[in-house]
Amino acid sequence: MIDLNIGGACPYRAMTFALPRALIFPSGPLDGPVPKGGLGVVTACGSMENTVRALTIMAAETGRPWLIGRFADRFTSICSGITLLRPVPKGVETMMVHPFIEKEGAPMILISACAGRAFAFDAQGKIREVLPPKKENASAGADRGWDELRRRMKASTLGHSVWPHRSGELRFA
Repeated sequence: MIDLNIGGACPYRAMTFALPRALIFPSGPLDGPVPKGGLGVVTACGSMENTVRALTIMAAETGRPWLIGRFADRFTSICSGITLLRPVPKGVETMMVHPFIEKEGAPMILISACAGRAFAFDAQGKIREVLPPKKENASAGADRGWDELRRRMKASTLGHSVWPHRSGELRFA
């Protein structure tokens, strides 16, 4: 579990804004546009059942990967993890992932919870599997990844009393 407290601002929209930009444009502007039709990012609170079901269907039908930032409820800043829904030829692969930065200046990628698999994104937001890091580097790299995500999330909210970026909300009952 990771505390994504960003100084009192809501972490949910900030995560959906910052995470795709960190993965697709690691050294680009923090508020640049992301390509349409590439990576999708949502956050979910409480039970994941309906969210996973709906996004799995969307991923399968569109070929678009999705990331789900999971939180216990609408009031916490504690993220219980990120779930990757990745379309594959025979369905949709689902796994827990972490943001990962191998060393200072390296791009952010995603590594599986077991650190046995890794994924990167190109400038169009398309996912590709890459060689995973050495397992002994997984913890420190994940710490760097979460720290960079938190930094970008804070930057997306600084100087604004209301959320300054275009966004939307979906609610599943």
